[in-house]
Amino acid sequence: MRPSSPLLTALALAGVLTGPSSLADVVQGVLAPASAEAVIRDREGKEVARIPAGSFQVWLPAGPYVAECLAPNKGKQLTLRSLAQPTSVNLDCS
Repeated sequence: MRPSSPLLTALALAGVLTGPSSLADVVQGVLAPASAEAVIRDREGKEVARIPAGSFQVWLPAGPYVAECLAPNKGKQLTLRSLAQPTSVNLDCS
């Protein structure tokens, strides 16, 4: 059996050490009312997803996010957190 490469060992160890905090999973829910539209921003304020009214699913790395309503209540912000497991969130922009 051939010994593993130091680079492969380092990459495998890095994957173990970064662990669950770097994993992404699905965030699902419902955006209301029927006229709603929102964006999801990461902690730096960068838009990572745009969601229309109704049911939605987005894949987000674990961490904090802000959903910002674009309509009908423009500017309303809702805080959410993506976990390293499926997460359900209902957002209301009324």
